[in-house]
Amino acid sequence: MRNKIAVFIVPFLFLVVGLVTLSNYGINWDEPFHFMRGQAYLHFYLSGGEKDYDSLPPYPRINTNCFGDNDTTCLNSPVGPTDRENYTGKNLIYEESIKQLYPKEATRWRSYYQHDTYNFNEIIKTENGHPALGDIMSAFSNYIFYQKLHVLGDIESHHLFEVFTSFLIVLGISVLAYLELGTLPAIVSSFALASYPLFFAESHFNIKDPPEAAFFGLTIIFFYFGIIKNKWQYLILSPIFAAFAVGTKFNAFFIAPILGLWFIYYLAIRVWNKSKIKLPIFSLLLYPFIVIFIFYISWPYLWDNPLHNFLNIVNFYKQIGTGTPIEMSEYLYRGWNTYPIVWILYTTPIPILILSIVGFFVSIYTIVIKKSHFSFLVILWFAIPIIRSSFPNSSIYGGVRQLMEFLPAMAILAGIGTYFLLRIKKLRLLISCAIFLGLLFTTWEMVKIHPNQNIYFNQLIGGLSGAKDKKIPYWGNSYGNAYQQGVEWLNKNAEPNAKVGLPISTMGNIPWIKFRSDIEFSNSSWSGPMRLGEYEIELDFNWSPKAWYSYSYYDVFLNPVYEVKVDGVPILKVWKNDIKHTKEGLKKETQYFAKIIKYNKNILGTDVKIDLGKTVRLTKLIINHSKINCQNGLLGYIALSKDGMTWKQEIDPITLPQVPPGVLGSTIGWSDTSLVYLFAGKQARYIMLD
Repeated sequence: MRNKIAVFIVPFLFLVVGLVTLSNYGINWDEPFHFMRGQAYLHFYLSGGEKDYDSLPPYPRINTNCFGDNDTTCLNSPVGPTDRENYTGKNLIYEESIKQLYPKEATRWRSYYQHDTYNFNEIIKTENGHPALGDIMSAFSNYIFYQKLHVLGDIESHHLFEVFTSFLIVLGISVLAYLELGTLPAIVSSFALASYPLFFAESHFNIKDPPEAAFFGLTIIFFYFGIIKNKWQYLILSPIFAAFAVGTKFNAFFIAPILGLWFIYYLAIRVWNKSKIKLPIFSLLLYPFIVIFIFYISWPYLWDNPLHNFLNIVNFYKQIGTGTPIEMSEYLYRGWNTYPIVWILYTTPIPILILSIVGFFVSIYTIVIKKSHFSFLVILWFAIPIIRSSFPNSSIYGGVRQLMEFLPAMAILAGIGTYFLLRIKKLRLLISCAIFLGLLFTTWEMVKIHPNQNIYFNQLIGGLSGAKDKKIPYWGNSYGNAYQQGVEWLNKNAEPNAKVGLPISTMGNIPWIKFRSDIEFSNSSWSGPMRLGEYEIELDFNWSPKAWYSYSYYDVFLNPVYEVKVDGVPILKVWKNDIKHTKEGLKKETQYFAKIIKYNKNILGTDVKIDLGKTVRLTKLIINHSKINCQNGLLGYIALSKDGMTWKQEIDPITLPQVPPGVLGSTIGWSDTSLVYLFAGKQARYIMLD
């Protein structure tokens, strides 16, 4: 009895810690759309077919600078139509709080993501991506725990779905390992999954990958027990979870080769051993129909034209799943992409990595020598997701979050490794202590970088700083999680009525309700070289938009007022754009009147070369010109050179969007008789406009 209870300790500890730390994490930058889609579909189901939110009380006004649905500064604000905005006769400011109150006329709480503009009618027009079942489940969690029970915040109640599904697979792995390997291997297996940095962190704010890994794994576990124990009940649960997996991501289709190959191997072993075979045939026959039925009814997009719309989604996966990104080229070996394996080796805590490697080779041995169908299942479960992402011309980016389905199997391998090592009787005590210390070390590493575990790198690469130095693709990409820490700093330290914006990202990456009520959050707050005192907040890792002027200005000219660092490496910066925080030597500008040294017309247009007379640090180029036969906003580029021979093209085109949307061209001097191009302190003598 004591051993059975021990099996549940890690899973329930994972659940408790997950709930307690929910508010420590931000949102994934994919989540806003998924939250809005889930809310639109859930409302459609619960209301008996309503395709808008007119039956709900209006959402409180969030920001007095919003002037309606078409205002580009308010696109991430669920402000209703104009006739609903002044519901109480005045504008309201929303404050994130469990005890938040709506106007007296309101009869229920309403989610920030129940957006009057992005309702059922609008969402279904834009469908051509991942299935919606996970979105609906997340919205249902919000409906129960925020809108009805009022025990969790709006964002946190959406994320509860992710924590709970992650808990289910940790529990499932613990039970499976216990029944096959024993108590201590079960504890190690469940701990290996629960403490895996990527899994733990993103179980708080990733609406697709941890739930997909959970549904994927539970499908396999219940199918396994349904077959070996001849239990039809398990073979009813397995297709239900399979439908949940398919309804979350089409990665679930790779369940088929795992279960198919294992089932054939299992039957072959039974026949070889002349064992009696009993199977719940009727449940097996029902299996595909259960999956198809749940998948169909859970996604209204399929209802109008099921086959055509299903094939549209297949094409979507074909587009995003093929074509190796250019940054992966150095990881190719005869067409195969080694990046997934490299990433796993560098981002798995060393103790878990060692136990998993031992477990992998032990499993191969038991398959070959002992014909172990359990080991065969675990190896298939572990290998197939990695192989499909490593296959020639396959696409993967952002680490291994897109193939998280392998993680539960890797955790079981750690349990198998533990089981094997503990059978060395002479060293059992020493090995037990080493395993305990290894798990303790993993826990310490997790706590040390909380809540940034999804950018963890181990000692093999030298931590995050080593990954940065070696230019591992996506080395510091938190997928938006780190914004929350910047918001918390601003809420504590920004002066009253401060203005905040994002120099690169869209405003949907930070829920407006996370900010203090007096803070004005708008990307139009960007003032660049005018230094009007706004705060700007942005992620810092090796992504190409860092080269855009809208980011480079703040990074080059300003000292950050706050940084989130992991292993000494900044992953997020907050700047205050004023003279006080401008770096020394960059506070004043000198105006140069340059001369055109060459002016050529060519088949594509015109190019102009300018000589400044000496190498200077550039901040701005202003060209005054006639209105006649000359207009701004055309395609073109600018290149810089120090010697007139070697040129480097600027990433920003010769068009207005050097500054964030909503920032007027007049604020930087742009007009119909002047072209203005901004530089973030680049050094050059010669300028070419093509």
